[in-house]
Formats: sequence, C-alpha cells, structure tokens
Amino acid sequence: QQREAGGGLRHTCEQGDGLARYGWLRHDGENFGAQDIHDHGLLLRTEFVKRLGGEHGGDGSWRVTDRPEGAGSQASLVSLFFYVATDGQGTLQPHLEDGTRLAAVTGTSEELGDFTITFLRPTTEGGEDPKYSSYHYLDAWSPGLHRLTDVVRSSLSDRFVFAPPGGPRQRFLAVDAFRGLPGATEAPRSHLLLHQVTLRLPARVEVTFE
Repeated sequence: QQREAGGGLRHTCEQGDGLARYGWLRHDGENFGAQDIHDHGLLLRTEFVKRLGGEHGGDGSWRVTDRPEGAGSQASLVSLFFYVATDGQGTLQPHLEDGTRLAAVTGTSEELGDFTITFLRPTTEGGEDPKYSSYHYLDAWSPGLHRLTDVVRSSLSDRFVFAPPGGPRQRFLAVDAFRGLPGATEAPRSHLLLHQVTLRLPARVEVTFE
C-alpha cells in the first residue's frame, strides 16, 4: 500500500505480522482456489483456475481483486508486484508496451516447456471498464529465489508521481534500475522479470498462463 510518507511493502503473509486475517475460502488443492487477505484497510482476493491438458499440466489464469475496507481506504494507492523468475535453468523474454508496461513474458523451462504469461490491463472491480494505472517493470538477476525480495527492495525509488487525469497527484515507490545487492558474493542464478501496476481502489488485475 502506497502512502504519502512511504510505501508499506508486503511480499508474504505470515502469522504475527499484523494481518487481520487471511486464508482460503475454497479450493481443491490443485485446479482452483480463492483466498482473502485482510491487510490494514485493504481486502485482497486472489483466485486461480487451472485447465488441464497438454504435456506440462495445462493452462491457467489468476485474478487479483483489491477493494477498500473501512473508512479512509477508498482513495488508497496500491501497487501490485507480479514476479516471474527462473531457478537455475530456463529462459525468460520480456515483451513491453510503451517502454514501461510488461505486457507478457515468454519462456521455456524443463518442467513447463514453452510458455507465455500475459498481464492484462487492470479494470474496475466488476471487470467492465479499464482502470487508470501506472506501470513499471524490472529486469534483473538474483543469486536465487530466496533473494528476490532483496533485489526488489534495492531497486525501489520514490521519484515517481501517480497523476491520473483530473485526479490528485501522489508520489509513490516503484522499481527503477537495479543497483546490485550490497555485500552479495553469490553468483547470479535466477533471472527475474517483475511487473508492477499502481492504481487506486477498487480494481481488478488478471494474469493468464499458456
């Protein structure tokens, strides 16, 4: 969640870290699921559906719906970060629109074969209308999946301004140039491509995997 005094950055849900509650609403453990995360005035619902087929498990889609909870949350500025990373093998290729929006990632890996991940443009909560958003992306290398959060944190800058037509302007944190990990001695192992979308609530973002 972006705030005037700085952003509150969350990468995982852990017991004891201040979340009101989180958990699965329904799932079958493999092919579909929906969960709610209640996080300081935000309700984040994530849903996924998997369609079986092919030699590598099938296709899938993910939906993230973010809405305010409680007074004062309606105007909240929120950034969603979507990670795609290799783990010692495989390749990733970014596909950009307008130089800043990571529209899709194509790649290959031993487990998945050839694949395409597409980041659809955000919409209103009901999915009918497009939502004004700011886009940023990061292309970096990490010593491993366990350091991805550190790579993202070291790449953040507060020089960006969210400026919707006719709306209030607000400075926010976004990924910029990767400046390396202080004191890191491990060799690069994971190629990271990150898609950041920043918008005001409520909103919906969908991702497809083929």
